[in-house]
Amino acid sequence: MGNVKSVAFLLLLAMCTSFIIPVPAYASPSGDTGGFLGNLFGLLSNLLNSLFHINPTSPVSSTTPNQGPTGSKDVIGFYAEWWGSDTSSYNDLVKHTDSIGTIAPFWATLQEDGSVTDRGGNDHASVVKYAHDHKITALLLVNNAKNNNPEKGIHAILSNPSLRRTAIDNLEAYIEKYGLDGINVDFESVPAKDRDNLTAFMRELSARLKPQGYIVTIDVFPKHNEENDVAVAYDYPQLAQYADKIILMTYDYHGSWNGPGSIADIRSVEQDLKYALTTIPKNKLYLGIAGYGYDWSSKGVESLEYGAIQNLIDRFGVNPQWDDASKSPHFSYTGPDGIRHQVWYENSQSLKYRLDLVNKYDIAGIAIWKLGEEDPAYWQLIKASLKP
Repeated sequence: MGNVKSVAFLLLLAMCTSFIIPVPAYASPSGDTGGFLGNLFGLLSNLLNSLFHINPTSPVSSTTPNQGPTGSKDVIGFYAEWWGSDTSSYNDLVKHTDSIGTIAPFWATLQEDGSVTDRGGNDHASVVKYAHDHKITALLLVNNAKNNNPEKGIHAILSNPSLRRTAIDNLEAYIEKYGLDGINVDFESVPAKDRDNLTAFMRELSARLKPQGYIVTIDVFPKHNEENDVAVAYDYPQLAQYADKIILMTYDYHGSWNGPGSIADIRSVEQDLKYALTTIPKNKLYLGIAGYGYDWSSKGVESLEYGAIQNLIDRFGVNPQWDDASKSPHFSYTGPDGIRHQVWYENSQSLKYRLDLVNKYDIAGIAIWKLGEEDPAYWQLIKASLKP
C-alpha cells in the first residue's frame, strides 16, 4: 500500500508540474483540448477511487458526436416532417447512421412574442433516442415566423432585449424537454438594421446554453460582399465568436424569386465560400448541400425532391442536359396541358464538385437539406470523396 501511495503522490506532483510547464494543447473535433491533462486526470481519478473511494467531480458531457466514417468530414442532415406520416427523413437517417454525425430536426418556430410553436411531426423523443443510441448529435432547428411587416416578426424579437430573453427561455425549455444536444438557428429574412441585434441574440443564447454543454449553431445566407441587404444581417466574424458551427446555405441561387437556373451554381458557391472563410474559421464552417430541384413554368415554381424529378424524366422520356459552367443538370418537358417546364436540380454528379470544394478549402463538413430528398447515390460519393 505504501508503494501505491507513493505513486499517487508522484502523480499529484506531475499534475502540479503540468500547470507550470506549458503542454501543447491538441484540439479534438469538438474543439476540446488538453489530451495529456485529460489522461492524467483520468489516471489519477482511478487511483484515488481505488485508494480512498473518491471520484473527482467532472462535468456532465453530452452524447459523443458521430463524425461519420473514421477520418471523414462531418455530415449534418437537416431533418423535416412535412405531414404526420412523413417518415422520409427518419428512413434516410436509419439507412445512413454510419455517415451522419448530426441531425437538425425542423421542429420549432419562434413567434414574434418569443413563444415557441411545435411544428408537429413524428414522436420527437423517439427520434432523439434513435440518434443518441447511434452516437448522432441532435440539434433543434428553429426558424422564425415569417411576417410581411418589417416592424414585426423577427425584428420584434431581436430588437427587444426582454423578448430575446423570453425566446431564449422557451428555446432552452424545448431543448431540455426532448433531451436535445443544442440548437440550430435558422432565422431568415432578417432586416439589415437588425445585424447587431442578431449578433446580440446569438451572444445571449450562447451564454445561456454553452455553459450547460449544449451546442450552438446558426445557418447564414451566402454572400460575397456586405452590400446585399438580404444577407447583410449576418455579421460573419461576430457570429463566429458565439456559434460552434456555421452552415453556409449555398443553395437557392435560383427559385421562385427569379428565372430558371442552377440551384447551386458552382461559381457562386466557391465565391461565397471563399468570402466566408475570410472571417469564419474553417473548422466551424459547413457547406450547405441541396438534395432537391425546382420546376419552373407559367403556373409558377414547384420544389421537387430527387425521386419526383426522376419520375418526370421517366414519364416524359427526357434526356437531362449538363450545364458545365454551373456544374448542374437540367431538362425541359411539355406537360399534358401543353405548358412548357424547365427543371434544374442537384444529383450525385453535381455533388462531386461541391464536395471537391469542401476538401479544397478544408472546411468542417457539409449540411444536406434535407434527409430523404436527395439522390440516393449521394451517400456512396460522400464516403468516397470527403477527406480528413
